[in-house]
Amino acid sequence: MPGIDFTRLRQQLPLGQILDLLGFTATMRRGPQVRGPCPVHGSRTPNSRSFAADLEKNVWHCFRCGAGGNALDLWVAVTRQPLHAAVIDLCRRLGRDVPWLRRAQQEQRMPEP
Repeated sequence: MPGIDFTRLRQQLPLGQILDLLGFTATMRRGPQVRGPCPVHGSRTPNSRSFAADLEKNVWHCFRCGAGGNALDLWVAVTRQPLHAAVIDLCRRLGRDVPWLRRAQQEQRMPEP
């Protein structure tokens, strides 16, 4: 299975784009920070503010379920897919090319036996 450059994808993937794709509606906005119902555990009330995201720093955290991370982590958590499959699915939905690792990069990252 070809390798994926997860680092490059994480650097290029804005959290706001993932939130839009998930249909997230903020109940509170203060500058680059938004709060609202958690898309990971599925907050039951639309006025929930347990989920917090900083769109400039590209990080998020839910104060109820404890989940958090970057934009790619959010997509993986919500879709409950393995990381490799989630990247392929996400890139397809966003109309992006999958950031495949070139053979030389894969060999550099593999530890010596």
